[in-house]
Amino acid sequence: MHSSTSKFNAQLVCDVKTSIQAVSATEEARPEKFLLTDEGDINKFLGIEINHHEDGSFELTQPHLIKRIVDMLKLNGNNEWGQVAKSRATPSEKKILSKDSNGSRRKYESDWKYRTAIGMLTYLQGNTRPDLSVAVHQCARFSADPKRSHEIAVMRIGKYLRSSMDKGIIYKPDKKKGLECYVDADFAGGWQHADAESAESVMSRTGYIMYAGCPIHWVSKLQTEIALSTAEAEYIALSQALRE
Repeated sequence: MHSSTSKFNAQLVCDVKTSIQAVSATEEARPEKFLLTDEGDINKFLGIEINHHEDGSFELTQPHLIKRIVDMLKLNGNNEWGQVAKSRATPSEKKILSKDSNGSRRKYESDWKYRTAIGMLTYLQGNTRPDLSVAVHQCARFSADPKRSHEIAVMRIGKYLRSSMDKGIIYKPDKKKGLECYVDADFAGGWQHADAESAESVMSRTGYIMYAGCPIHWVSKLQTEIALSTAEAEYIALSQALRE
C-alpha cells in the first residue's frame, strides 16, 4: 500500500510540474504573437438566447426552439383546419398519465414523431424551462408505445408554450450565498387503478433543485426502488440529490 501511495504521489507531483511549466510557457508568450479579439458579452449559445439586464442579471430563453415545437405539432394554424390552437394556462392536467394499454392509436402519427417531440421538449426543459419538467417526464415514459392520450398530453405542453414563447429563466448570481439544495418526494404519487398491476405505478417521485444564488440544476424523475413509506421515499430522494 505504501509503495502504491508513493508512486501515486510521484505521478501527481510530475503532473503538477508539467502543468505549471505549460502555464509559464503561455504567460511568457507575448500578446503580439496572437490575434486577440474581444467580442463582448455572449448573447447566444447552442440555440439559447442570453439577454443581459442592467441589474447584473441575465435571462435565458429559447423562442426559436419553442416555435419549432409548436409548428411541428401544428398548433400555429398550419393544421388541417387552418386554425390556431387555444393556449393552455398549465403544461399538464392534474391526472397522472398511465400506459393506457387499451387506448386508441395516435391521431397524428403520420404528421409528427412522438420521440422527436419528446427530445426537443427534454432539451428545452433542461435548459430554460424547469416548469415543464414533470409534464415532459410523464410523456417521455411512454415513448415506446404512445397512445392517443399521450399525444394529447404532448400537444397540451405545446399549447402552453404558445402563450409563453418568450419566457425563460432569469439568473441573478449572488456570491454571498453558498450552494443550496431543496429536495422533496411524492410517495407512490403515480398510483392509479389503470396501472394497479404495474410495479412502476407505486414508484415514488424524486424532485430537487439546486441553487448557487440562482437555480443551476433541477430534476424530476421516478425513483428506481419501491419505497414502503413516506419517510423512506424522502430519504431516497435526499440520497439521490446529494449524490448529484
